[in-house]
Amino acid sequence: MNERQASRRVIYYAFLLVIAIMLAITTLGLSRIHNLSTDLEQVVQEHDVQIALMHTMRHAALERSIHLQSLMILKDPFMIDEYAIDMSNAASRYLVARSKLLVHNLSEEEKALLNRQHLQSQQTSASQNQIIEHIRNEDFKTASSLLLNTTLPGQQRAISMMDEFIELKRQQNLASLNATSSTIEDTYRLMLLLGLIGIFISITVAHQVSRRVTREIQRRQNSEQEQQHSELRERIIRENIIDGVLTLDSRGVILSCNKACTTIFGYPQHELLHHSAHFLMPDAFFDQSICEPGWRPMWEKRMIGVGREVTGRRNDDSKFPAEVDISRITMDGNPVYIAVVRDITKKKEAEQQLQQFSQELERRVFERTTELASANDKLRHEINERVKAQHELTHLATHDTLTGLPNRGMFNEHLEIRLHTASRHDRKLALFFMDLDGFKGINDTHGHEVGDKLLVEIAKRLRECVRMEDVVARMGGDEFTVLLSDLQQIDDVNMVAEKLITAVNKPVRIGDHICHVGISIGISLYPHCARDTDKMLRLADDAMYASKEAGKNTYSFSLPVNPLSAESRRPGFLG
Repeated sequence: MNERQASRRVIYYAFLLVIAIMLAITTLGLSRIHNLSTDLEQVVQEHDVQIALMHTMRHAALERSIHLQSLMILKDPFMIDEYAIDMSNAASRYLVARSKLLVHNLSEEEKALLNRQHLQSQQTSASQNQIIEHIRNEDFKTASSLLLNTTLPGQQRAISMMDEFIELKRQQNLASLNATSSTIEDTYRLMLLLGLIGIFISITVAHQVSRRVTREIQRRQNSEQEQQHSELRERIIRENIIDGVLTLDSRGVILSCNKACTTIFGYPQHELLHHSAHFLMPDAFFDQSICEPGWRPMWEKRMIGVGREVTGRRNDDSKFPAEVDISRITMDGNPVYIAVVRDITKKKEAEQQLQQFSQELERRVFERTTELASANDKLRHEINERVKAQHELTHLATHDTLTGLPNRGMFNEHLEIRLHTASRHDRKLALFFMDLDGFKGINDTHGHEVGDKLLVEIAKRLRECVRMEDVVARMGGDEFTVLLSDLQQIDDVNMVAEKLITAVNKPVRIGDHICHVGISIGISLYPHCARDTDKMLRLADDAMYASKEAGKNTYSFSLPVNPLSAESRRPGFLG
């Protein structure tokens, strides 16, 4: 008696241990996954705040640059204070956002990047303030040079470092998501492995129980009756197994059951005995009424020795998920089947909660990623529109609206740059200053519309007579200029002048009118007669008036000595 009590106690504690391990595994797994998701959400939220602050700094820097460029285009001293206030407000927003960003927990690499970016922004801000001072002093040339050569490149470097910081934070978000997903997958696999180990232990325990019962029956077979054996078997099963245990014959009829079966299925014990197990688990057992004598049960091949998930049916006709382990023994030469049933409703609910949590986490990450992508697209579109508008404003400020050629201001900048390049590389330049002959009469006779169309056609012909790298500009009215670079020999200047006169002299048809104009050209050469912009223009203009005095429709040089050895037929050489 003491031996049987000790056996029951060991089995009882073993099953309690298995259940405790399974509950501990499930609890720890759920707790770990919850902590991982919470940490991921905090990390992503922290990075999103830092990205938003950096976008604020970036917008402020771009706004300051746009105000400065607008001021350069307008060149209105009365607007300086208004734009300066706007730029100061943008700088204040930038500093507030940066101070908030520095409060966050940043890595050494991020702090170093922010320091480099802030140093570059300070340098850019200093150059912007210098530009404003030059504009106040109406020194637009120095302001333009400082803007193009220092401020805009510095601004671009600062913006690039801001974009680098934003991209670094996005990469950190992605890395955190990947690491958390990998850890959750590892947790799933560990829980599955430990669950399988628990199931294996449960099957082992059930198998050991079966062996103990068999040995007990065999030990007492010679001294006790079959009824005592049956009562002992049912008592051992009933007292030591906490899962539902059914013993079945070859037709699936319930021979015995434990108290756990009444708890699981909701039937009194007497209603389960001598009935088919089909009404408890229809998808595991066939209805015995349709079975032929000698029929081998379905679980003989499909379910014995392997745990299966089936659908159980309770007394109130409700259904629940269950796991069934079936083993086969032989008693008195007849097969007897033992079915161990456990309710896995809570397990399924936990798995469903885990799945829902994972889906919710994926949805939130996808929504946040979509929001960031949408914000980036809007910002990129806004920047493109502002750049496009800036380009249009710049083109209107530097080109003639009628002919599309560079205007006087743009031509002067080109001339200054080309003179500087020619001085460094010992090259020669030629400046043509041209005025149309007879244009005023056409304009007065046929109207300004015909005159404008005539100017457009003349500009097109002038452009076709020179190389792509040469500069053709309209200085105002019917005055044009041409700048030839990299001259190899002086005869090239004569050839171009001849081409320009020939092209202009061709008649121009405008509607019903045939227009004839000529052109007077004045030429100054670098370095023969001038070495600065103002003198080159002045000498070329003087040479042009000399051509008009010589009879118009010709060209003249402004040189101390006539450089043409064989061109004495052209009048008006200056020297």
